[in-house]
This record gives sequence, C-alpha cells and structure tokens, in this order.
Amino acid sequence: MDDLFYTYCRAVRKHSTKKYSMPVQRAIALINADLSENLTLSSLAKPQNLSTGYLSSLFKKETGKTITEYILDERMKLAMNLLSTTSLQIQAVALHCGIMDVQYFSKLFKKHTGKTPKEYRKSYK
Repeated sequence: MDDLFYTYCRAVRKHSTKKYSMPVQRAIALINADLSENLTLSSLAKPQNLSTGYLSSLFKKETGKTITEYILDERMKLAMNLLSTTSLQIQAVALHCGIMDVQYFSKLFKKHTGKTPKEYRKSYK
C-alpha cells in the first residue's frame, strides 16, 4: 500500500510540474525529496550546473514565488499534515520540516496558518 501511495504521489507531483522548465522541475523535485534537508539556493543550483542567480530568477518567473517562499510553503504543508495526522511531538514535526528551532518553527507556523501548532492540532481532534 505504501508503494502504491508513493507512486501515486510521484505521478501527481510530476504532472503538476510539467508546465515548468527542466531546471525548475528539478529544483522542485530536490525540494520535495527531503524537506528536512538544509535546502539552499546553492544546493539546488549546483547539481544542475546552474548559477544561483539564473535559477533564482527562472524559478520566480515560472512559479511566481521565490525559492525560499516555495520551500517555506512546502514545509508548512508538511507540518500541517503531520500535526493533523500523527501524534509526533511539535519538536519532531519541526525537525521533519527542516527547522531545528521549535520556537522559530512555531512562529513561522502561526504566521502561515494563524494558529500555533498546538492550536492547529487541537482543531483536528
């Protein structure tokens, strides 16, 4: 069942990025591969042999978001999913989302959703 779910998610992600150029598609794939990683513009451009400036401007032009905004949005989506579907501690959720400081995570989460992680989780119980 896990394999089926994983294959389905990959197919949906691949289809949803078809409208982007290959460098942007690859950057999105690298981001989505592991949101807990230290994702930087350099870490996304270097494997593609692209300059950071070129990837940054191409990404913004095609997606309408900066790479930093995109990464944060994806991390917050993951956090919302983990908070609503698991009983992981908030600190563990933050780590899964690539944010080492739980207080900073809580601040970002509240700014993004309007609720603290604890309030958000309570709304799903």
